[in-house]
Amino acid sequence: MKTLKIFAAAAMVMAMVACTENKTQKEMTDREPANIMVVVDLQKDFIDGNLPATDGTRVVEPIKSKLTAFDRVYFTLDWHPWNHCSFKDNGGIWPQHCVRYTVGAALPDGILDNLNIDNVRFLPKGQAQDKEEYGQFENTKADDQDLFVKGDKVVVCGIAAEYCVLETLKNLVRLSKEVGFELSVYLEGVASIESNDPLVTYMNENNIKIYK
Repeated sequence: MKTLKIFAAAAMVMAMVACTENKTQKEMTDREPANIMVVVDLQKDFIDGNLPATDGTRVVEPIKSKLTAFDRVYFTLDWHPWNHCSFKDNGGIWPQHCVRYTVGAALPDGILDNLNIDNVRFLPKGQAQDKEEYGQFENTKADDQDLFVKGDKVVVCGIAAEYCVLETLKNLVRLSKEVGFELSVYLEGVASIESNDPLVTYMNENNIKIYK
């Protein structure tokens, strides 16, 4: 039964990725400002799988407890091919992780409970075999995107602090200046491979507030 639930979670992620890609820009940007949580790579391999963060399991419940307070929730996802360049077998520095269409790439059980799926989006990254991509939104242009509008309040959390969370935050800082939305970080919902220090240092240098 547990195995069936895990595969169901993986299947739901796949379906939602496809559904997200079909939404039009007008549907997403013709709206009032919203409270948005960006959850970075909260995936099984980073929680207790092939590449676990030191406190990956700890952050699941704090993140889950906050999700229903937001109008929109965006989940970024490592969505790698099996032979991605970041894997040790292919000359990279990481064990194989978050291979698309596998259980390790799925969200933790129950994370979508009580959420309005119409307001949830999945944003895959790291899909090109020959490119490392820690941060989401690297190629997102302010005038050609359907995620953020002026006046939004955006909160970032997830895994891992010094890699994907930090690089995603850097990209969001650029976008926030161009689009005009507020940005903060929910540190209680951030897990690291080794340390949160690089993330906290960047936050201090850029006057990014802690969300509580």
